[in-house]
Amino acid sequence: MTRHVVLVGAGHAHMEALRQARRFANAGLSLTLIDPGAFWYSGAATGVLSGALEPDAARLNPSDLGGPFEHVRQRVVSVDPHAKTVTLEDGERRAYDVLSLNTGSRIAETPLLAAGAIPAKPVSALAGLRATLEANLGQLRLAVAGAGATGVEIALSMASLQRRLGARPQTLLAGPELMPGWPDRARRLALEAMARCGVEYVPHRVQDLSLGLVHFGQRKVAPVDILVAATGLSANVPDGLDASEAGLPINTDLSWTRDAAVFAIGDCACMVKHPRPKLGVFGVRAAPILIQNLIDAAMGRQARRHYTPQSRWLSILDVGDGTGLARYGDLAFQGKPALKLKRWLDGRFLERYRVEH
Repeated sequence: MTRHVVLVGAGHAHMEALRQARRFANAGLSLTLIDPGAFWYSGAATGVLSGALEPDAARLNPSDLGGPFEHVRQRVVSVDPHAKTVTLEDGERRAYDVLSLNTGSRIAETPLLAAGAIPAKPVSALAGLRATLEANLGQLRLAVAGAGATGVEIALSMASLQRRLGARPQTLLAGPELMPGWPDRARRLALEAMARCGVEYVPHRVQDLSLGLVHFGQRKVAPVDILVAATGLSANVPDGLDASEAGLPINTDLSWTRDAAVFAIGDCACMVKHPRPKLGVFGVRAAPILIQNLIDAAMGRQARRHYTPQSRWLSILDVGDGTGLARYGDLAFQGKPALKLKRWLDGRFLERYRVEH
């Protein structure tokens, strides 16, 4: 009897599994992807927002890979690990023998979102934000709540788009701590870049959004037309699984700590022994191990490969002025070569899954 491997979510690692779909078929396994739409590559998101890249440069259609797999264009709303079924938005249930989640993360719910702030994720939201700015010729007062690396990059990208559209940048970045976890040199470079590119940094938390004003407390306000929320991530995990906002807890073989037939990877997962930031690089590096473990688990083999994420990794922010701000461990540097390297790395990843028609 054919055994079924079900992939939920078109994330970095699952795109690689689809590219290698023939391996599952050769093992006598059926492979199904359940995801409602396209794969949006987060590494190119701010390039799209700034106008440096077109939306198609960050978007792939998983079905184009054309391997021996089924693509169900639905969203999984719940998982029953005891019955080994997933329930889709339309109420249909699908059975699995082995399940893998690569469903990413979202901006954690806050009053700012309820008040109309635009979430920094999903990536498609930033493509929509670019269209709005272009429709208004960039003549909008913009703000970003959350001064982590994502918030900094989004603020710089919006200012870049305003310049491209011939408008004066009116962009504000707010958060009590600038780029936590990054080296001091990187923070200094970010401040210099923001000053150069027309982004004002306010070292206070945005507490409220109302009547076209962002409120920082102590009666400090600023007028705003659009507020982007980059205020922390929450894992996207279907109902029925015991997960926290950090994600589904997983072992080093990428399986759920409570069920060896359920796997998770990327932003929706939390490695118990090796916690790491929610960055795509880890999903990319872990993909070969996930694929082998899914095949072994579906075939009833006990052997498992184990993944230990690297302790240092390269992160490059697109500053929006033709330069990149890079960080590797405690090292930080900025310049055109950093952005060139980022574009090359992003392009190499995307070309791996791009199919010419």
